[in-house]
Amino acid sequence: MQHDGQDPRTEANTALHALLAGAEGCGPAARSARLAHDDELADFLYKVQEDVVEEAERLLEQRVAE
Repeated sequence: MQHDGQDPRTEANTALHALLAGAEGCGPAARSARLAHDDELADFLYKVQEDVVEEAERLLEQRVAE
């Protein structure tokens, strides 16, 4: 991420929010893959979405609590 004068903590939180937004896009892509009978891709996208959302939310909650 390019430094634009924000402090590192703000940049990290911005990156976590961007990851959450990107992970949300995995759901529709996974459904499309499932409809196309590409179960391997669908399973991968669902797993990525689940893992990224879970960890990003955990990290954001942790930072808010600090």
